[in-house]
Amino acid sequence: MDLSIAAILAQDGVTSGAIYALLALALVLVFSVTRVIFIPQGEFVAYGALTLAAIQANKAPLSASMLVALGVLTFLVEMGRTLLQPELRLHALRTG
Repeated sequence: MDLSIAAILAQDGVTSGAIYALLALALVLVFSVTRVIFIPQGEFVAYGALTLAAIQANKAPLSASMLVALGVLTFLVEMGRTLLQPELRLHALRTG
């Protein structure tokens, strides 16, 4: 086995282990707070992985585009409300 192949395999193993550790941490956090096992968490992880693969292939899924548009719209609405209504602007300045 070549050293470069061993390095690639080691990097792949560390990456896979980190993903499994984060998934286990998420399961533990949800269970410790709610005392309910969150069954569909694996589906969310798979959906995130497939979305990342589609984005890396330069084929952004429609749902990701819709989420970005919704986030931009929410930001613009909140900024408009804060800038146009003086009482909200004063409240935002007082509370930081």
